[in-house]
Amino acid sequence: MFVTKIQISSFRNIAAAEIRFNRRFNVLHGANGQGKTSVLEAIYLLGTMKSFRLAKTPDLVTWNTPHALLRGWAERDGVGREIALYLGKEGRKARVDQKPVTRLADFFGNVNAVVFSPEEIAMARSGPDLRRRYLDRAIFSGDLGYLLLHHEYHRLLKQRNALLKRGSREGLDIWTNQLAEAGTRLMVKRMGYLAEIEPLVRRFYREIAGGEEEAGLAFRPHLTAPDQVAREGTDALLALFGAHEAEELRRGTTVVGPHRDDVDFVLNGRVIRTHGSQGQQRSFVLALKMAEIEYLERLNGAPPVLLLDDISSELDPQRNANLMAFLREKRMQVFITTTDVSTLRLEGIATHASFHVSRGTVTPS
Repeated sequence: MFVTKIQISSFRNIAAAEIRFNRRFNVLHGANGQGKTSVLEAIYLLGTMKSFRLAKTPDLVTWNTPHALLRGWAERDGVGREIALYLGKEGRKARVDQKPVTRLADFFGNVNAVVFSPEEIAMARSGPDLRRRYLDRAIFSGDLGYLLLHHEYHRLLKQRNALLKRGSREGLDIWTNQLAEAGTRLMVKRMGYLAEIEPLVRRFYREIAGGEEEAGLAFRPHLTAPDQVAREGTDALLALFGAHEAEELRRGTTVVGPHRDDVDFVLNGRVIRTHGSQGQQRSFVLALKMAEIEYLERLNGAPPVLLLDDISSELDPQRNANLMAFLREKRMQVFITTTDVSTLRLEGIATHASFHVSRGTVTPS
């Protein structure tokens, strides 16, 4: 899978750009705040219709312009696709090969993209929000059904919260039952994904860090246990909602459920958030991203496009070298942003393209 070209119009601080990419490594360099990450974000949007920066649609459009337009040309298994995404007041509208997208299934899969950013390095030591957001994004990269389920769960959550805010029990049981059913399916998919990638995380962590440390992933459903969810299904969540109903009515919001789940990153049975060194935390997240890439390659028969946003500043020279060795072996298309090209380990990479980004202008260099 390759992205061969992208056109950007009125997106973030990029007024207009057309960039032709190398099929292997593409380096975007320049000072901070010039638009490097915006190029990666545009590619990610063309693959997922979502931003990895938690941005709402108006945030993506250049100030004082009515809309943004992204167009990308991608190739998979020798078949080319033109993908277009309109971002405006009406929301987001997509076309594939100049035909309007009426089903999400027609959009997803044209560009499979994995992003690795400093935010994800931080998730090893932060609260659950970043880890949960990472988990959701990683799963729907390979499972469109999960994205639809995630949207459904949060739609139901919003409806239930509106009822709780009014302090009314009328109709609450109906919303609670639907939320518990969607939430249970969400948790089961989360558990399934983590079970699939844990052996890969364990293997890659050993390759990165050496030694005999055993890496693991532990799913932490909010105020319940994975085996209880597996054993009792929807009843586990219904019992949880029932036990907290009085508190939820008092506070006017749903205080328990999958929107508060967490994942523990574990080394030798101990959570690295509290017991791991900075080096161990970074090695673990790097192993996690390598596992995600391997998983998607097995699932789709081809590696995804990888977006590395200023990771060289977060990884020490040895971990940078480990990452680049992995990428050389994978033969995948990679996009890297950096403020300092000298920090990259491009030795042994015969082909790459370089672009200087300044004030929203992208120039081959």
